[in-house]
Amino acid sequence: MKILKIDEDKNQSRIMITIHEGKNRQVRKMCEAVGKKVIALHRAKIGNIGVKDIEIGKWRYLKPNEIEDLLK
Repeated sequence: MKILKIDEDKNQSRIMITIHEGKNRQVRKMCEAVGKKVIALHRAKIGNIGVKDIEIGKWRYLKPNEIEDLLK
């Protein structure tokens, strides 16, 4: 976990959590376990596939090298 920003006026923090296998609502449950509420989540990658440039609700075809990596 990496702390990116702390806003003491709003009592909010921005953190980066890297997980290797996500279970149902895992990040929300982990934060809840230490008494913190998750306001928003952002997924940057799925495996080795970057998804940060894809608009919400949109999709794209996988590139040949992405398919190859997934099949390994």
